[in-house]
Amino acid sequence: MIVMKKLIFAGLLGFASMPAMAQTYNAKVSKDSLGVLNTRVEVLKMSMKVLELKIKEAEEEADVEKLRLKLLEANGNAKASSEKHGENINKSGTMVDQKAAEKLTKKAKGDADDAQKALERYNKQIAKVEDIRTQIQGEERKLGYKKPQIIFDYK
Repeated sequence: MIVMKKLIFAGLLGFASMPAMAQTYNAKVSKDSLGVLNTRVEVLKMSMKVLELKIKEAEEEADVEKLRLKLLEANGNAKASSEKHGENINKSGTMVDQKAAEKLTKKAKGDADDAQKALERYNKQIAKVEDIRTQIQGEERKLGYKKPQIIFDYK
């Protein structure tokens, strides 16, 4: 056991006395190229943001179309109920049936209110889409300033 310890110790001394061979590292990317690469990464991130905004715009536009259909339906209901109310009035201007006239008046008013609310929701949704479009234009403008004009090539 003692002999083995001496051999291990002697081997360690022999290893420690060997000269250290240092590796040299040659950079393939210069500092200027690093700046270009960082700019490219920024451009990619900005491009992703623009694409995400465009996706959001498409989703909001789908909601605009749904609200447009609801608005058309609400306007149709309001028009139909007002026509029914108009038919209930005699040509002389007197009501034929008072209870039915009150019901029709109430329904026509409710339908008109629903149509107004649908129009407000539709206009709000259009405003959202226009806001997103403004953001997209701003981001695309920023992106146009950031694009590097240097083509990077590894050797």
